[in-house]
Parts: sequence; structure tokens; C-alpha cells
Amino acid sequence: MASTFRIGQIVPSSNTTMETEIPAIFRTREIFLPERFTFHSSRMRMKKVVKEELEAMDRDSDRCAIELSDARVDVLGYACLVAIMSMGKGYHRTSEARLHMRTAENGAPAPVVTSAGALVDGLKVLGAKKISVICPYMKPLTQLVVDYIEHEGIAVKDFVALEIPDNLEVGRHDPNNLLDIYKRV
Repeated sequence: MASTFRIGQIVPSSNTTMETEIPAIFRTREIFLPERFTFHSSRMRMKKVVKEELEAMDRDSDRCAIELSDARVDVLGYACLVAIMSMGKGYHRTSEARLHMRTAENGAPAPVVTSAGALVDGLKVLGAKKISVICPYMKPLTQLVVDYIEHEGIAVKDFVALEIPDNLEVGRHDPNNLLDIYKRV
């Protein structure tokens, strides 16, 4: 018999990718393992990928964690890397702990992972020492991402900022374009 897990996603209101990409990844897992997944989202308001909107959006993350814990999710994912990174170096640890506390206070404690924390942890598991980065963000936010990663002990040798300010346009960016862009780094 398959085990069923509830995945809670905290996403920006203008994000159009996470609720398709994450389920697709887990659907592949279901082919090989006796596991099933359901997906539940709560949204934080954000249209433009600028520091002010990212900060305002992050303030909504507590509400989202509480709402998702109402559904008794097994894990929460905070799906906005740059929102976390724009709040200061190492902030993923603060955010993950605080959001977990909100779920516990609501009687449904669940672990929380942020995309920023997952990136940092994943790079460390891979033993990455030096990387290049391609970001959809404007240059100042991309520089925040670079600084954040370097603060975690991983050198960034080069980066490309695609400079897409509208989050809906980020979701529409053709991923096949990356095949040419990566050659520049």
C-alpha cells in the first residue's frame, strides 16, 4: 500500500511554475516507489521582483505556514529563493525555524525547507566549491544571490542576470534559452 504525503508550498502570488514543476518531479518518484503526494499552496502577494515587494511578501510567509498547517501538511516548501536571500545572509535558517514554529503553534508541526536553504545544502552535499549562476533577476538582486552563496562558503566565479523584473515574465521565460546563456559563464 502506498504512503501519501501532503506537500505544502508557500509561493509568490505571481508564481506560475512551482505548482506544475514540483508535482511533476514527485509524479516521477511515484512511478518507482509506493508513495503518493498531494500538493497544497498558500500565496504571498508579489508582482514585481524588487526588494521592497520581496520584503513585504516575506512578512506574509507566517500566515501561509499557518494556513498550510491547517491542512496538516507533512512538509512545507518556501518557493522564492530571492525573497529569502534578500532578507540577509543566512536568513534561510531564521525563516525555516520561524515558519516551523508557526506550524507547531497551530498544533501541526511540520519541517520547513526554503529554496535558498535547499540550494545551499544541495551545493554542499555535492561538494561544490566554485559555481557560476544564472538568475532571472535584475543585477542588484542577482548580486544579493551571489553574495549570499559566497557567504555560505561557495565561490561564484561568474554570473548572468537576465534582468526580468516582472515575475509573470520569469515564468514565461523559455528554459531552452538557457542552453545558449550558460555558454557565457
